[in-house]
Amino acid sequence: MPAIISKAPGKTILFGEHAVVYGYPAIAVPIDAVQVRVTILPAITKNQSIIKIRNINWHEDIPFAELDEYDPIRISIENVCAHIKQKPPHFEMIISSSIPIAAGLGSSAALAVAITKGISQFLGTYLSNDEINALAYKSEKVQHGSPSGIDNSVITFGKPILFRKTEPISQIEIKSSIHIILADTGKRILTKEVVALVKQNLEKEPEFFKPILAEIGDVVEEAAKALLYGEIKKIGNLMVRNHIALKKLRVSSIELDRLVESALKNGAFGAKLCGGGKGGYIVAICEPASCERVSLGLVSDGATHIISTMIKGSKQGN
Repeated sequence: MPAIISKAPGKTILFGEHAVVYGYPAIAVPIDAVQVRVTILPAITKNQSIIKIRNINWHEDIPFAELDEYDPIRISIENVCAHIKQKPPHFEMIISSSIPIAAGLGSSAALAVAITKGISQFLGTYLSNDEINALAYKSEKVQHGSPSGIDNSVITFGKPILFRKTEPISQIEIKSSIHIILADTGKRILTKEVVALVKQNLEKEPEFFKPILAEIGDVVEEAAKALLYGEIKKIGNLMVRNHIALKKLRVSSIELDRLVESALKNGAFGAKLCGGGKGGYIVAICEPASCERVSLGLVSDGATHIISTMIKGSKQGN
């Protein structure tokens, strides 16, 4: 049985965090600059399967049988095996990832997608993207409680998407290439905790929070059109509007606000928190000539890590 290598990118949400959980649209893009890589090999011994984690944060070898029943690796493997009606094989799995954990960049969804693709192929079954996406979402629900499904969707399909829970996923056309800078606050918090906080606040003060979610939904609709027509400055302004709404939703933080302000004062067209909030990363867009200045300013203002990448547009020459 040959070795199988499976990869999945990170992601960022350009518009629509949290509101997407309540049925509003959101726009997400894959981030190929960071990724999860899963290598699956036939087991040297037939007695047990071994998971070898070679992460940016730790190195660890764990027998598959010793993984907790709620462990995301175990859940992803068992979901695939149940779906294709096969028993978990004996294997050696090597996991490496450059996606920061609990940072809003889709680390758990990328892991679920990569494992789902890898294990199914290792067992001789090539699942469709729709099947991979559905299985990855099952794993995400265990990890995050009530996720929207946007992370696993954009990572599975590997294209910019307009996502709404109640409608089919649609690829979104981006006319002009967008230069993106992601900056890390260095602060970590689980997405499920922030999602639960928003839900709690919404239940307590619906008259205050419902209009904020609707405002975010409106921003997303405008942003989809701006992306289609390549209106980069307008996209930047809409990102700022989205961040202000997320502040009102109480999911920002001092660190996130500081980095957003830093990006804007150093020439970014727009910036906002990305992911669950309360910590993790901000996302900023800028013209190529100002990207270095924006990055240096972010580091000076406390960013612990910078990721610079580009989302290619459909327009020729971008």
